[in-house]
Amino acid sequence: MQREWTYQDFVKDALTRVPEVSCEVLREKCRERCVVLDVREPDELQTGMIPGATVLPRGLVEKHAHEHIPAKDVPIYVYCSTGNRSALVADTLLKMGYRKVFNVAGGIERWQHLGLPLEGQSAVCRVPNARLNWEEVRREFAIVGRHVPVLGSGERALVYLDHAASTHAPKTVLDAYVHFVTQEYANVHRGASFLARKATERFDESYYIVADFIGAELRKGCIAFTSNTTQAIDLAAHVMAHRPGKVITTEMEHHSNELTHRRHGPVLRCRVTDDGELDLDHLEDLLRKHEVKLVAVTMGSNVTGIMPDLGRIARMAHENGALVLADAAQALARTPIDVKPFDDPEHIDFLAGAGHKAYAPFGAGFLYGPRALMDEAPPYIPGGGTAAQVSTHGAEYLRAPDRHHGGTPNIAGVVGMARALQFLQSIGMKEIRAHEVKLVDRMLRGLKRIGGITLYGPADPEKRLGVVSFNVNGVSDLLAAAVLSEEGAVAVRNGRFCSHIYVDRLLAAAAKRQGGETQGSAEAAPTGAVRASVGLYNDESDIDRLLEYVERIRDRKWMGRYRVKGESVSAEFAGRCADRWMESTQDADHPMSDPDASAYGYLFEVLQPDGGCRTYLVADPETGDAMLVDPLREKVDEYVDLLQAKRLRLRYTVETHTHADHLSGSARLKDLTGCQMLMHAQSPAPCVDRGLQDGDTIELGKLRIDVIATPGHTADSVCLSLPGRVLTGDTLLINACGRTDLPTGDSEALYHSLHRLMSLPDDAIVCPAHEYNGRRASTIGRERKSNPRLQLKSAPEFVKAMREMNLPPPARMREAIQNNLKCL
Repeated sequence: MQREWTYQDFVKDALTRVPEVSCEVLREKCRERCVVLDVREPDELQTGMIPGATVLPRGLVEKHAHEHIPAKDVPIYVYCSTGNRSALVADTLLKMGYRKVFNVAGGIERWQHLGLPLEGQSAVCRVPNARLNWEEVRREFAIVGRHVPVLGSGERALVYLDHAASTHAPKTVLDAYVHFVTQEYANVHRGASFLARKATERFDESYYIVADFIGAELRKGCIAFTSNTTQAIDLAAHVMAHRPGKVITTEMEHHSNELTHRRHGPVLRCRVTDDGELDLDHLEDLLRKHEVKLVAVTMGSNVTGIMPDLGRIARMAHENGALVLADAAQALARTPIDVKPFDDPEHIDFLAGAGHKAYAPFGAGFLYGPRALMDEAPPYIPGGGTAAQVSTHGAEYLRAPDRHHGGTPNIAGVVGMARALQFLQSIGMKEIRAHEVKLVDRMLRGLKRIGGITLYGPADPEKRLGVVSFNVNGVSDLLAAAVLSEEGAVAVRNGRFCSHIYVDRLLAAAAKRQGGETQGSAEAAPTGAVRASVGLYNDESDIDRLLEYVERIRDRKWMGRYRVKGESVSAEFAGRCADRWMESTQDADHPMSDPDASAYGYLFEVLQPDGGCRTYLVADPETGDAMLVDPLREKVDEYVDLLQAKRLRLRYTVETHTHADHLSGSARLKDLTGCQMLMHAQSPAPCVDRGLQDGDTIELGKLRIDVIATPGHTADSVCLSLPGRVLTGDTLLINACGRTDLPTGDSEALYHSLHRLMSLPDDAIVCPAHEYNGRRASTIGRERKSNPRLQLKSAPEFVKAMREMNLPPPARMREAIQNNLKCL
């Protein structure tokens, strides 16, 4: 019985008659006399149109084409979203007698990705040498605008470098997914209603989209949908289980391509070299010496990104009577894939992949395999949808793939996965590959420049997918990943990546290369690695952020305190740098001496943490009342945006003293928000709403903040004490103190103010107004022990030391003092 034609069959048939042109060629041709037809539906036009195009939806072509096309010999270029529907329209126009009809390959999506102009926009045309517009691709992903909290400095834009684990879906894919769920949701193959027919059409079309993406044909081959790559590999193992022989896996494999085979029979394992490459001579030896039915190998390692020579492996396997199963989980969205015809000696017999690593929602995967084998194998999970006829004593099962689709499949997930593969095709897999190679090259070169880093896998970015695993010598992978996340907002993966055999082999080889020594101290011997993996929407700035924080980790300049319990890590702001006690500890009951502000019922953020001038945000989360301490005038707009984003109401600004080195933002914040400005009562500034005295309390919702008058740096200097920390202005700095050679400065007064602060708890975090050496914070206890100014035993000795400092005046002293006193 002849199989009924599908939508994709009609598209392929049309393209045997309709010539295709690229978007670049179309842009050139449109400078000549031609007609461009947009055959999308009206609700698809939000993304814009090719300039000069005429909208003629598919259903109106036969009736209205003559109204828009002046002559039968005028060149006609037809496009839709992706280039499929337009092929059918172009074929129809040929049958109507139009002689020069062309299909636009990739459709409007390809046009957008190339950065070509759209109707109503002012994009600059890059033709004839059009280059892919990666900013356009980047805007497809909402995650690009995601901000996450980081220790000590509020929130930062997330840098997602964990694409080897899962990828985010772009708007194009999510729109198709949501449209199906909201407008076409129905079960497949089981109903005559409009929705049931529409859902079945979408589902069946997905077979051909997947097949086209991997270069497969579906007469001898077969696509079966699964929930993920693991299930796809297990289905392949199930299909091969009844055949005699052993399975060869490799030391490079993910557990999904190892453990699934073990439960079906004997498994042999091909070695890897010390460099992490497959030892293909060993594979050939295994094939010669054993009866092997299947070679299961990754197309690209999820640890090193290494891409084995699959063509050579396939030839070797077929010459020895074995089939090949390729795990394409990592390769699917990163590099062009071609399973090749069945009669090609390099043909890939089975290929497994999943949508969630190819920019689709979770829950859908696929297995490609030989139709004959998949037809003769028993149903993977017998049940609804797998049988043609069931009696009391037996069952007659359907052909593949239906015989392996027990129950209702994840129809929406399959539709989303198919749409994601079309999205990738519209960009171009060669372009995607080149993009990732460029980013990996930047990452590898940067990590080598930093030094103190152990890299795993080839140094040549052309030899790996967009995956880089490494260790910072002497720092555990868990701690490094935690610091990257908690302080740099960089999402990476750490551990052994469900590839324990391979990672253990790489770690042992690295130790061997270093003469048997572990990297760093004995307690820091690596048991895993850090993995950064790039994707479509990553750019060079993402790589630079990763490198910046890896260098901080290398230099032990993280600012948090990290505690490990099992395989999890907790972090809190500590403000101490380069101290061994800051590294993760296995003591789960170790007391935390640096309090977390949220534990005391208030919000606390350090603004401008990397600048010399610090501003602090304090807020009561229940009432939303907030105050800013020592705000900078040039940052006022950013403060207002931050407060709005966090839905906080600014009640107060507090100036810890009259500044001589920067302009206060308090006066402008008063104008913009209506807040009150608080400052010591001795301040002559006319815009102060409340003069503070020693012992006063500032009430911020339920939070009580104590005022400590600390004259010395200036006569109007104050410090603010709140649970767990003290804001010290320019009175107490990290390992130093404020100068006293400015107007109203008094060295003896500062001596007594400093020693008054030493009565605060040792674990109180010191948060100064200025820090020019990159140190984040300190504690009262640490300053008492290490601050050289606090080691001076008497006031006269302190006064003498301050007099001998002989510092140059601040660069903007006169301007700053005058403007701050006048509230300008």
